[in-house]
Amino acid sequence: MTRWFLALLLVFTLSAPTLAAPKLPALSGNAPTPAENAPLAPASERLDAAKAALDTITKALAADSVPDADLARMRGDIDPVLAQVLGVAAEVTPKQAAVKQRLEQLGPAPDASDANAPSEDPKVAQDRKEQLKLQSTFDDLAKRAKLLQVQAEQLAEQIGERRRALFASSVFQGGASILSPSLWIDVAKEAPADLRSAAAVFTDLFHQLQPVMTGEKAALALALLTLIVLATAWSVLAIARRLPRETPHRELNNLRISVAALWSGLAIMIPPLGAVGALIALVNWLGVSDPQLVPLGIAALGVVIKLTVTAGMIAAVLAPYRAAWRPIDLSDRVARRLSQLIFILMGVAGFGKLVEVLAETSGASLQVSVAARGLFSLLIGLILARGLYGVILSPDARNAAAGKPANIAEESPFWAPIRLFSWFATFAIIGAALLGYVALSAFLVNQLAWMAFVGGVLFLLLKLTDGATEQAFRPASRMSRNLTATIGMGRESLQQIGVLLSGLLTVAFSAAALILIIFPWGVQSHDMIGAVQSVFFGVKIGDVTISMSSVVLALLFFAVGYGLTGAVRNWLQNRYLPITQLDQGLRDAISASVGYLGLGMSLVLSLGYVGISFERLALVAGALSVGIGLGLQGVVANFVAGLIIMWERAIRVGDLVVVGGETGTVRRINIRATEIQTPDRATTIVPNGNMITGVVKNFVREDRVGRVVIPVQAAWDSDPEQVRALLVETAKEHDEVVRFPAPLALFVKFGATMLEFELYCFVEDVERAGRVKSDLHFAIFKAFAEAGIKMTPPTTPVPLDVAALEPILRTLAPPSRTEAEN
Repeated sequence: MTRWFLALLLVFTLSAPTLAAPKLPALSGNAPTPAENAPLAPASERLDAAKAALDTITKALAADSVPDADLARMRGDIDPVLAQVLGVAAEVTPKQAAVKQRLEQLGPAPDASDANAPSEDPKVAQDRKEQLKLQSTFDDLAKRAKLLQVQAEQLAEQIGERRRALFASSVFQGGASILSPSLWIDVAKEAPADLRSAAAVFTDLFHQLQPVMTGEKAALALALLTLIVLATAWSVLAIARRLPRETPHRELNNLRISVAALWSGLAIMIPPLGAVGALIALVNWLGVSDPQLVPLGIAALGVVIKLTVTAGMIAAVLAPYRAAWRPIDLSDRVARRLSQLIFILMGVAGFGKLVEVLAETSGASLQVSVAARGLFSLLIGLILARGLYGVILSPDARNAAAGKPANIAEESPFWAPIRLFSWFATFAIIGAALLGYVALSAFLVNQLAWMAFVGGVLFLLLKLTDGATEQAFRPASRMSRNLTATIGMGRESLQQIGVLLSGLLTVAFSAAALILIIFPWGVQSHDMIGAVQSVFFGVKIGDVTISMSSVVLALLFFAVGYGLTGAVRNWLQNRYLPITQLDQGLRDAISASVGYLGLGMSLVLSLGYVGISFERLALVAGALSVGIGLGLQGVVANFVAGLIIMWERAIRVGDLVVVGGETGTVRRINIRATEIQTPDRATTIVPNGNMITGVVKNFVREDRVGRVVIPVQAAWDSDPEQVRALLVETAKEHDEVVRFPAPLALFVKFGATMLEFELYCFVEDVERAGRVKSDLHFAIFKAFAEAGIKMTPPTTPVPLDVAALEPILRTLAPPSRTEAEN
């Protein structure tokens, strides 16, 4: 294993200059690469074709009135043109850089007017001429590509602005209020004629069906229709029996609930959708293809599909009659009321769509169409308001008895903004219909239904993602066991990977849902795709072109370098340094230095791959120095102090020190601060700057020998020689007291009521001094007791209250002459 780590370290060290420095060709062979020798005509022809396509779009866009469909088509034509232009730019940019590096190696041409200038080899001059020609060609292609890119982006922006303007003019166009009497007077005038036109539509349908619904064809059509109905009914019943049961046999988790929800929703959707497809095939077989009836048939099929999808989403998300399999935290009463509300709203909206299409097909008057749309929008708003109010006032007796909220089983922070948004949308729909903005009201109804559908799908996907990652990366799963056995990953690492993967998928699904929601508001997918393409192919900032691919590869380089650095550091800490004669502090200093060096090299290599050279890094460092001088002085000072501490080794890991009145053992010297563990197991974090500039007492700077001092008091009648002998003998008998220096007992003072002595001895480890001192206290007390030597306690001064004695003194003292005369 050691050989493998050494080999990796050697490869990493030798490859660092190669990865960091740009690959420059030798001066003796400046021939272009085969890719640069390739004919440049195809690139120029691609730019010419792109320019012609953009000019065509520019001419079409110059018209005063362009329909939205044509604008959408032109916007879709811009993306492939822009991709082609970006592809040419991506091909030319590295060739430009290579030619520039060759010219830098060749240097400038000698001055022809200077007679003393040294002569130049003709081959070098020829190479410079060829490189200058290539540079001119590549610069021209790059400029043309940049110009076409700007033109394409400007055209895309103009098309987007015009489409948004068309959207605003169609949606925010005002008219008569739904409560306006004049509107209903006009409707009453036009209604009889419009009803006759609508009846004529159905009459035409009957006349078209009459020729084909005769004889064997009619019998076969009826048989097929019956078969479709029976097959759909049988499928629905069969699937209903296979839906998850109310009382599951196994313990439920998020993955099982999410999979069951998806299966329930799809199972309910599939039979009706299959029946719709069969009906479409049957109608085509009958040959009913009147252009006036096709929109009405498409609208009817659309309503059936929307109701089917709504039923499937209700079964998947709300599960009104299967509480155990409900993925959302709602009470049974609220889930059922919401299910009824949603289905009623979709039914009313579908019927309104049929009426609207029928009015368009029959050629109804504008007043009737506006009144129908406004009436259905207002009805939907009122039903939504009543439904939301009913959901709030629908207590669940079982949940209330159990101490849970009446409506929502477990209160979530998302419910409050959802309810607020629902009420806001309701008031907006009703208000728009009442104020005459019928188109806006209908648009809001459609958008609310679309947002609910996208939100339901997003909720199911997020629940499935969380459940799948949770089960896949749990410690007992087969996947986790395999990863642990093959790669050696720990449980915490696997759980972290699962959480990160779940977070990334959550962000991706949420971004996709957001794009789908804002799409109908004038934000087109082409704009999103163009932005992603520009990020992927490169965004130029000054002289540096940063692309997503280069950033990903740079992150990969950094990850590899960081991993190798960690492997080398781990090998040093666990394999090599423990067998050396170095102390722990120097080992930590070497390990930390290797880590900082490897991290810095990995960062420099990664930035170099992106295109940020050492010169640019120097500029950035110069700019950062201003910020460091203004606000980061303490951080930099602590960092430098940490390096000084590790290399001077005045303080090492494991030393017993006193800093600012705190005594403890140094546990870790970090890049910013030093961690000291006190005897009461608390951790004191001291900035490294304080360790350098302040006063630090280190008990083990040279060695770990510590001194023990024990003061002893004996009575006045004690023999000092006997006391000294007992003290020295007691210290020598202790196993942890060193023999050299030998224990020493000093007679330090004649006290008022005692003789004072001090015992000095040394221990091999200063951290054991406290325990040795305690042992010696026990031993000295026992020895003095056996020898009959009294240990007099120290004299305690007694405070004297003079003011309290004054009355007594006055009573005892003879009266003065003045007092006697009086």
